[in-house]
Amino acid sequence: MNIGLVTDTYLPDINGVVSSTVTLKNALEKAGHTVYVITNHAGTGIQFEDGILRLPGIKLKSFYGYKVSSPINVGAGSYIEEMDLDVIHLQTNFGVGLYGQYLANTMNIPLVDTYHTMYTDYTHYINPKGFAGFDRVSKDAIKAASRAVCNNAQAVVAPSQKTREALIEYGVLAPIYVVPTGLDLDKFMNIDPDSERVKEIRAQVSTDPEDLILVFVGRLAKEKSLEIPIEAIVQNPNPHIHLAIVGTGPDEDFYRNLTDSLHGNERIHFLGAAAPEEIGQYYQAFDAFVSASLSETQGMTYLEAMAAGKMVFGRRDDVLSELLDEDVTGFYFDTPAELNEKIDLFLQLSRQQKEEARKACQQKIMPYTAETFAYAMERVYSQAIDDYSLTYEVEKIQFSGNYVFLQMTVDSEKEPVKMIIPIDDFFELKISLHTKLDDYMVRSYLDIQNFYWAMYKVEQRLASREMTYRQVVDYCVRKLDSPLSVANQVADELELIGKINDRSYAMEKAEYYQSIGSSKRQIEQRLYKAGIDPELIREACNSLSSKQEKSNAKKLAKRLAKGLKAQSVRRKRQEITHKLILHGYLPDAAKEAAEELDFNEDHDTEALQDAFEKALRLYASKTPDAQRAKIRTYCLRQGFNREDIDALMESEDL
Repeated sequence: MNIGLVTDTYLPDINGVVSSTVTLKNALEKAGHTVYVITNHAGTGIQFEDGILRLPGIKLKSFYGYKVSSPINVGAGSYIEEMDLDVIHLQTNFGVGLYGQYLANTMNIPLVDTYHTMYTDYTHYINPKGFAGFDRVSKDAIKAASRAVCNNAQAVVAPSQKTREALIEYGVLAPIYVVPTGLDLDKFMNIDPDSERVKEIRAQVSTDPEDLILVFVGRLAKEKSLEIPIEAIVQNPNPHIHLAIVGTGPDEDFYRNLTDSLHGNERIHFLGAAAPEEIGQYYQAFDAFVSASLSETQGMTYLEAMAAGKMVFGRRDDVLSELLDEDVTGFYFDTPAELNEKIDLFLQLSRQQKEEARKACQQKIMPYTAETFAYAMERVYSQAIDDYSLTYEVEKIQFSGNYVFLQMTVDSEKEPVKMIIPIDDFFELKISLHTKLDDYMVRSYLDIQNFYWAMYKVEQRLASREMTYRQVVDYCVRKLDSPLSVANQVADELELIGKINDRSYAMEKAEYYQSIGSSKRQIEQRLYKAGIDPELIREACNSLSSKQEKSNAKKLAKRLAKGLKAQSVRRKRQEITHKLILHGYLPDAAKEAAEELDFNEDHDTEALQDAFEKALRLYASKTPDAQRAKIRTYCLRQGFNREDIDALMESEDL
């Protein structure tokens, strides 16, 4: 294969990405492939020598040697065409990585992306004041940009499971392969610890055989959390314990000043950058390796140290879970105090235990050989090329709300393939007419069409009405025939993005229902029917105005009173109280509302007359005695007293 490795940083730079790229290039070439490197340099012209194409770039001081270049490079295309690349492999997502994406898209070359750097750990470079709001926004922007780049690739390589899980959390849909970066073991394993150069390096720190010297190798940057081992060594009461710091970086002055402020210059030693060919000697010159970084995607320096047979001290992180076995290949720590405790344990190891640890460390990194690395990448490249060969071409595009309907064709299918995707994904993937999407990407979307279709339909419904979580689930299951698992996913997603909120629904509906005259009991019933949790119902109803509840009861009492004819005031109050209770008002509130009704002084006289006349009509066919008895009973039931009834009957000659 002809392989193009695209990277922002390459030799003579020294860092983990360079190490990984060089190792991969050498191993692939050893396996018979032709490998080109497309990178940049701090200059204005294009340079091409020994398969290395260097594009014009600008050095970023705050990023310690990293350079940025334009995503469009006029004049570089002819060099790329002559390479006749089978696959483009990004070692960086931005900078030259943007140009690599451009090449892949315009030249129809399969794209592979290795996610080397957890960019969210580096936002302090663009947010030096540490503003929390800006930091959150910048991290979200990085996640979105990373998702867009990765989803434009046929394959994504994660150096560790930790990185893979982060990318999945970002929303990456492209296939993610965990391929640990390999090591050229000869550079670390076969170094004579008694060689003159190793002794010279150690002598830069101490010539006292009683001293224990820990070493850190890497960029001197805040994300490496070097303050933890620096503080630990300074605080350790044993004067024979030292820390050698190998490397330079944007925060070197910060760490030197920290060391000065702690009065630790006699035990903290800044040795500067090491020549690439001498990195192995530096590991061999010291007793153990230490790092407090949590920003690693794989932890190449841990691997290098272990390949040199050195135990490692590291902070608890998923990256180390496959490497660091407590008391076997190293020690975990999280604080300066805990690091000092583990240093004491290391000092107690016998010569035989240290020899066993050396063998355990070198055995642990055997799966990380350069040959294994190259073989794994060969398989990733082949799969990416196969996926790219099954491309779908976009023929029709239709926008609808927050979604886009696509119609595509592919040689292996007679009928067009149709699917719906979120509009954000549409723009992230830079889809337009005749865009080609690889088979894996299309199949990933086709597998979740039920979810997107249900989301589309529910969002349409939400445009005209509010819905609760349970109403969304019921609608998906009953109206859209969605499986219950999909219905719950839809409701979860809508809740996450704030399009449904049962608490807000309960609060707003409770207030609205009360404003149109509903009692608290009626409101409870309506919210329960809508699927609101009982706790939220109680919270919503407890927030309602008691004054409004009483006002609603009084208004309803007045309306009810108008419908009650030919009854005494006492009877009317009883009847209204009963009906208010049936409408959900508490007995005390119902009774108070009925008692506060205002009836005129002649009400009972007029009402008794109406009741009498009604009864007279009802029982007109009865005999006089029976008629009198029936009328009296009827009027008594309407709440009038016997004396008034008898007086009226006597006045009416009954």
